[in-house]
Amino acid sequence: MSTATIRTVLPLSLVTATSMLAMDLYLPAVPVLQTQLSIGVTAAQATVAIFLAGLALSQLLWGEALNRLGPRRCLQWGIGALVLASAACALAPGITTLLVMRFVQGIAAGAATVIAPSVVRATLGDAGVVRGIAAISMVEAIVPAAGPVLGALLLQLIDWRGLFWIVAGIALAVLPFVVRVAPMRLPGLDLAARSGWRDILRNRRFVRIALSHALSVGALLMFVASAPQLLANALHLPPSAFAALQVIGVSAFIAMASQSGRIARSLGNGGAVHLGAWIQVGLCSALLIGAVTSALPFAAVAVFWAGFCGALAVRGPPAFGDALTLPSAQLGRASALLVLALLCVGSLGTQGVAPFMAGDSIVPLAAAMLAMQLASIGLVLPYPPRPVA
Repeated sequence: MSTATIRTVLPLSLVTATSMLAMDLYLPAVPVLQTQLSIGVTAAQATVAIFLAGLALSQLLWGEALNRLGPRRCLQWGIGALVLASAACALAPGITTLLVMRFVQGIAAGAATVIAPSVVRATLGDAGVVRGIAAISMVEAIVPAAGPVLGALLLQLIDWRGLFWIVAGIALAVLPFVVRVAPMRLPGLDLAARSGWRDILRNRRFVRIALSHALSVGALLMFVASAPQLLANALHLPPSAFAALQVIGVSAFIAMASQSGRIARSLGNGGAVHLGAWIQVGLCSALLIGAVTSALPFAAVAVFWAGFCGALAVRGPPAFGDALTLPSAQLGRASALLVLALLCVGSLGTQGVAPFMAGDSIVPLAAAMLAMQLASIGLVLPYPPRPVA
């Protein structure tokens, strides 16, 4: 990765990590919060759900704001709001105020998920885009695994309010670095170009690649959300097994993401996407067959998960980069639609398999993942050609 690429990607990775910490650092504090505020489980869990709702809705907000305000101002507003909302969460006197501020915090955190890939796509060459998005993806893989562990350790020293102060402090610290690298406006931006939501959705190439990527990432999110119940009810394992599975998956993702640019350069972006997609289809098929014919041990599930995450790291960065091969005026809204799609697919998939997670079988989850992967690869066969300049 060139020095110029590192100077662009590193600050954007930092702000992405900070935005994700607002979610993942806080998770271990939910039971503590429940006790200290004298609230029920439903109200405590709502502090997580409402953050995710704000994050999802914010994709449309920041996608609309990017061309109007420019990347630098969007990140200034987003990170500034994250600092203030995190401080307000720390000072919240009760659950009502906390829920409102968590919603605002989710909206603020959404700036990074729209702006970062848009800036990478607009400022780096084709090879740099894959490597840049791969680097940001590695951060997105590390934080969900490390954040809860770090949060649990910090809770031995501070209370849940202290975690919000830490998020506010980190966000404030990264602000100068992000402002320095984010351009005032996207290079090549033509405000007269057709860039409405409808114009982007009419682009069949974008829709095919974006939906294919969303189905792959959505399957991953569905598995992560379902894994604690799956391990407890189907494999009869303690909670520590989920932590081990997370470490295995993140390690595999990071290992392959570091090679994603090289693989895409060797096979082409389409070849890399197909390779990762076919590996995922094969792994989901093997998991389903194994679940139907025998009782799978934890080792088999771990091998499946390592392979699935590694395959996503191969196909994800080139797919994301290719989906955003669009005029600069469309990048903000396109990034927003892409992230919103994968969040929706993951949420719907999780709810779809939820009724089966109390059982002792892996079959429903494996079947759902296989169906999603078959649909995913079907959308990119043949791979949509690059638009002629």
